[in-house]
Amino acid sequence: MYMYEQIPWFPAWGIKFTEGIEDTNKVLSIFNELKSDSRWLLLAFDAAASERHLWTAWYSTKRNEKNGKMIANSVDAEFIRLVAGTHQVKIAFNNAGIRKGDEAFWIIRLPESEIGSSIDEAFINRDSYNNYDSKANLLIERMGGELISQRPIATLRGLTRIGYDKQVNEAQSLEECFILHLVSSKI
Repeated sequence: MYMYEQIPWFPAWGIKFTEGIEDTNKVLSIFNELKSDSRWLLLAFDAAASERHLWTAWYSTKRNEKNGKMIANSVDAEFIRLVAGTHQVKIAFNNAGIRKGDEAFWIIRLPESEIGSSIDEAFINRDSYNNYDSKANLLIERMGGELISQRPIATLRGLTRIGYDKQVNEAQSLEECFILHLVSSKI
């Protein structure tokens, strides 16, 4: 009997503010001062579709890093580029990064696990979320935000945000559309 093993939570924490972001540079500056290393990043709330979507973006980022095929200059920017489904880093930040007016976004911690030579050899640490939960909550507190008790959900609004410009087929799930868009960044 085949048993489906649920994908563990990706290390992503939703943060919300009572008012929309007025100055993205100020938010990024504060975040960059508070984060402990370059494996932390901010992602638009609607840009994250699911645990599977985020783990797929992580795996693709790690594979590009391992093979010396990153387009962006850093792993955090490469992750955002892949989520946005584009070759253009500037477009990626416009589509999947935080924007003026956003009231919520994700704080992401990119796991450092190794991926092996194929996806079957990739190790997903089931404790990735728990290992950084206290650090993420401290970041949220110091940034003056509030934790959102919700996991990523695929939405049409999110597809629009990341620049998905194809017709959504009734046979496809929204999650599939997000992942196909991510994969299209390689074509």
